[in-house]
Amino acid sequence: MINVFDAGQRGGIMCQFEVGDSERLLMVAPITEISFGRRHPLSREIAEYRRRSERERTLHLRRGVES
Repeated sequence: MINVFDAGQRGGIMCQFEVGDSERLLMVAPITEISFGRRHPLSREIAEYRRRSERERTLHLRRGVES
């Protein structure tokens, strides 16, 4: 990973990283869409972030429907 940044409520936490060996491509993706191995030091924190953001999104949608 090269950079991690917050893209706000809509984008969430984004990761900027390089892909490839000979021709390196610079990619940006939401952290919730990146697959980390279970043994990666951040995997537990990322899983918790995913659960928390899904709960918040669900609550937000419910409140929007009720209003």
